Amino acid sequence: MIRALLTGTLHTAPQARISQTGKPFTTGKLKADATDSGMVWVSLIAFGETAERLATLKAGQTVAVTGRTKLSAWLDKAGEPQAGLDVVVDELATLKARPRPKPDTPPAPAGFDDALPL
Repeated sequence: MIRALLTGTLHTAPQARISQTGKPFTTGKLKADATDSGMVWVSLIAFGETAERLATLKAGQTVAVTGRTKLSAWLDKAGEPQAGLDVVVDELATLKARPRPKPDTPPAPAGFDDALPL
């Protein structure tokens, strides 16, 4: 078994589903950065509480997932070989980017407004 920790952006909103046996699960697609400015597509599937949490997320959110991983391969529409990962998610964390300061915004005052004695 291969375990992995992956970070990336959700490509579409995850979908909550019900199996034929009545078990709820959630699927999703993750875009993870790869070498050479490429990306790796990661198919996610989660069960239980993790599935419930995954189902609340939206497309474009950045997440980190850990789980059992399997390599998948296919041919795209042009007949070119492609590769991706399938992950059964055990743990899920949402990530937030640091806010970037706006270039036209002056720095915030230090919070001191007392007059200095001369």
